[in-house]
Amino acid sequence: MDYITILSIQLCLLKLFFISYDIVCQWFIHLLERILQIDPSSPLLQPDVEIRFLVPKFHLPAHIPACRNRFAFMLTPGAGLGDGEAPERGWGELNPLATSTCEMGPGTRRDTLDYHFGDYNWRKIVRLGDSLLKKIKTATSDVAEHVIAHQELEATISPEKLRSWTDAMIAWELDPTNPNPYEVAVKTPTQAAVRRQLAEEEEKALAMGVDLSLSDEVSPCSLIAMGIDLEGEQRSLKTLTESLWDHSQDRQITRVKLRSNALIRRLEEWFSLLQLYIPTSVTLRKREPQKKVPPKPFEVQLWLPSQIGKLVLFDRSLAEIEYKLRNAQAHEALGVLRRNLQIRATLYDIKDRWLRGQGANTRALNALSTVQARIAAARDEYRQARTALLALADLLGYANVDREFLPLQEKDIRSMVEAEPGLGETRRTLSWIWRRVNAADATEEETQEFVAETIRVEWGKSRARAQRFQEEIDLVQEEMNRTLRFFVWKAADWRRKGVAPRTKPTSADHAEGLKAYAERQAVLCQSLHDMFKRQWADVPSLVKSARDEAANPDLFYRRKQKEFERKSKKGDKASVSDSMPSSSVAPDPLD
Repeated sequence: MDYITILSIQLCLLKLFFISYDIVCQWFIHLLERILQIDPSSPLLQPDVEIRFLVPKFHLPAHIPACRNRFAFMLTPGAGLGDGEAPERGWGELNPLATSTCEMGPGTRRDTLDYHFGDYNWRKIVRLGDSLLKKIKTATSDVAEHVIAHQELEATISPEKLRSWTDAMIAWELDPTNPNPYEVAVKTPTQAAVRRQLAEEEEKALAMGVDLSLSDEVSPCSLIAMGIDLEGEQRSLKTLTESLWDHSQDRQITRVKLRSNALIRRLEEWFSLLQLYIPTSVTLRKREPQKKVPPKPFEVQLWLPSQIGKLVLFDRSLAEIEYKLRNAQAHEALGVLRRNLQIRATLYDIKDRWLRGQGANTRALNALSTVQARIAAARDEYRQARTALLALADLLGYANVDREFLPLQEKDIRSMVEAEPGLGETRRTLSWIWRRVNAADATEEETQEFVAETIRVEWGKSRARAQRFQEEIDLVQEEMNRTLRFFVWKAADWRRKGVAPRTKPTSADHAEGLKAYAERQAVLCQSLHDMFKRQWADVPSLVKSARDEAANPDLFYRRKQKEFERKSKKGDKASVSDSMPSSSVAPDPLD
């Protein structure tokens, strides 16, 4: 990969490089040192060159949050609306060839791929008129909306905070090693971090010769973590089971049955391990009331320390482990809840303001149902974690747990912009999930800091969106200009080749043929130039209108109103035509 990168930019005179790669977060480490060993004269090593490393948009969600903030196209100045997935699209075009090329020899396979990639690249060239026009229309249509939304958000923030946030943002954009402004500074524990901490404590104990494990495969920490994971599987299976109805398809029922059977096997393994660490759990299971119908897998009591409480004696260190894990679980569930509430609010806004028609609204409702399912899952996880925390606090004698983790009612599950049901804007307050930090005795200043951090991140992303759309207009315009200049140069280059002296002696007929071929290529380039120039004739007016709308919101809202009225008229005409019988078909007299 290093050599390919060096070779591809060997003759570049650029001063700014955007390099995207699926795992660039790992690959870019010590990259310049490796390049120095391969090619000390590489353009990437020049002192006045700036390099920004990015992860393509489709691959970015698979990375950790730190990578998603640092290597995102949308958060990188100068990236416009690029996504870095162009190489993947080329291979995507060639996927149908797989069944043929897998049976070819190396040479034939390479030739076949070369032919198809050549055709793909040529089709990209001749379709530049359409593709660039589509890009500029998308950017000019949406830029005003994002600029106006950002301006409205900034109007609610004090000038002092704006200056401070802007300075931090610019510092990070110039040097990504500075603190990342897209990360919330007020941290809450995560389950992964707590599990790592417990594993490190266990490692230190083993180094000192203290081994509390009663199984060679499962430690006390692993046991409690396994129980909490099983709870999550029970919640998921319960939701899936409740989604079935009388007319569910066989494959849906089969999927639920298979998951149920897998959970039953895991429960059997769980109870065999549990009795090693809590032998009295066997007694508790025997005390359970016997039912004629066996309980469903998601109804089985796991008898974690929080569920045992003071019923029987057991090692209190297990309860302390569960308390740490439950604390992180509750905070993590609230974080998931907040993120999806903001996503839901955005989807509702887009749906209500811009979407019209059955198809668009159906897709929006499907997306909303997915987000709503995540919200419900996070709600149930928090409630279960809170119940366990209160039981463990009573068992271990911890105070103020009920003040740190408040009860989550349905009226509390709303985004920052939603009011409590029944209240107007005058009496609107933020839900407690946006005002609480991870300390039971949080001061008003700490609470305000948490809210400010959340708003700061949203402000930063709003600023990035507005800037990327404005950059896209400039980038696509320049790409159009360079495309036209390229075709002019290419046509002249072909004509120069047609009359250039030959390095080898050729006959008059051969020379005539070469000149005719060169002229044909020159005419083709000139034709593409003329066609694209006609296609892009209205681009300057589109750009001017977009910038006028960004500067004057009234123009933007007026355009959106006209678009809405036009779509409404089309919808009315379609509904009328659908309700009328076709004149070419006689109605059935029996209907």
